[in-house]
Amino acid sequence: MGRIIAFANYKGGVGKTTSVVNTAHVLAMNNNQVLVVDLDPQGNATLTLSRSNPFEQEYTIGNLLADKDLLPRDCLVHTSYQVDLIPANLNTYALVASLPANSAKRIFGLRNRIAELASQGWNHDYILIDCPPQIEGALITNAIAAADYYVLPIEGESVYALQGVGHLMQAIEAIRDDSGSSIRMLGALVTMHDARTTAGKTVMQAINRYFQDMVFKTVIRRNTTINKANLSNRCVCDLDPKSSGCEDYRAFAAELIQRIDRV
Repeated sequence: MGRIIAFANYKGGVGKTTSVVNTAHVLAMNNNQVLVVDLDPQGNATLTLSRSNPFEQEYTIGNLLADKDLLPRDCLVHTSYQVDLIPANLNTYALVASLPANSAKRIFGLRNRIAELASQGWNHDYILIDCPPQIEGALITNAIAAADYYVLPIEGESVYALQGVGHLMQAIEAIRDDSGSSIRMLGALVTMHDARTTAGKTVMQAINRYFQDMVFKTVIRRNTTINKANLSNRCVCDLDPKSSGCEDYRAFAAELIQRIDRV
């Protein structure tokens, strides 16, 4: 079974989903077998990777967690980006909410299903989890219990970038202890950064002070190509392989692999 990496931040709009889909695409372009698990019921990763409405998906991660008779391979969507996907849509909330309060699926459902998928011969090198923007609940708990590592995307120009980060990290530590997970932080990824602005410089200094050597050296710069890719529900290296956005995600994917190999 491959390395499982959760991308988590309880805030929306920090580049979490953008980082998941573009990192997955770059890893796949480098001949890796990649699976993206969309655990965010908003379904934006599903929309981008499948190039279709999330509600058009027959099965989602909600079905997979709620229905013990559903085979994991039946939930897989094979995308044009050569990335496999377990999709999500807004129905995921109701399906997960229907799980009994004391059900082990609220903690270990995803871990067990990924292991089942691997036992059926689906050998993904990397499994990226797009977490919901939450600090607690069955979906984020499943992600943390299943993952080997997590990446924390942080907006590089917001004065509120670090607000609540400590609470999220504490919540992850608590879930790790309760679930017996071996998850560890790979690093903080600064997104939407503009080094030319005062806000950008100030926030970057604060992030470096807070995380020190846990900050990825690669920074995802603010640029119009990423915005255009998001608006057209495409990966940035698909839209413009020569753009700075594609360049940044290529560099980040390489650094991600280096960190995994080092820890």
